Amino acid sequence: MHQTIRRMRSFALVGLLLLPLLFTGCRSLDTQSGRLSQVSLLNALLLGEYDGFVSVQELKTMGDTGIGTFDTLDGEMIMLDTAVYQAKADGTVVPVADSMLVPFAMTTHYSPTIDERKVSSLEGIETLKTYLDEVIGATTNDFNRFYAAKLTGSFTHVRVRSVPAQEKPYQRLSVIAAQQKEYVYENLEGTIVALRCPPYVEGINMSGWHLHFLSSDRSKGGHLLEVDIEEALLGLGDMRTFHLILPDSESFASLDITHDLSRETQAIEGMRK
Repeated sequence: MHQTIRRMRSFALVGLLLLPLLFTGCRSLDTQSGRLSQVSLLNALLLGEYDGFVSVQELKTMGDTGIGTFDTLDGEMIMLDTAVYQAKADGTVVPVADSMLVPFAMTTHYSPTIDERKVSSLEGIETLKTYLDEVIGATTNDFNRFYAAKLTGSFTHVRVRSVPAQEKPYQRLSVIAAQQKEYVYENLEGTIVALRCPPYVEGINMSGWHLHFLSSDRSKGGHLLEVDIEEALLGLGDMRTFHLILPDSESFASLDITHDLSRETQAIEGMRK
């Protein structure tokens, strides 16, 4: 396993040497709070690349806040204050061992760069996404950067989802989404972890906001589908360095990842019909 990771690191270093230069402005490349690290490609995940190849322990060296999934697509990841939690398909949430492997994730050393502010009486996830974009527009007005947001407070309504672990041969994610389990919670405390990617990374990741939720008692969480905010504190940070780690596997090497899978992306983002 260590040999595989070393080969993967070498591949990423050689193949992606120019990415930090392309995605970085004046901020130093060594400023980890301004860097988004990503494990694998969204299109690879959509096509069924669910085998983990980066450990949670290694992921923690890249950031303290993030989202993703686990080996065999077993649940939703919420990374908060360096701790990693697995929201499982049965509705439970468990802390994750450092040895767990990850096939897809995004993480950053979270540091707000935009003044924190209170959010009150906000209803609906699309309303929240619009509000976050309005904050960006009123501050940096730069939608070509990456952003990380945390909203911690009280929520009157939350709907989340997760999916069960898969067995080979893996099906495409859009097919598996039909198996997703959804859970609705009312009147609880918690935190939303949200990451925003610019449109030009379509295929590498998803354009726009991707949000996961974790309750304050660490017993409820998952991929966020609906939310009504009673009151929460919003912190927002920008990132201008992008670090991408690719799998080193025969299955990844054989994938044709150049397809436009945006419709499948939108389908899996929403609630089960």
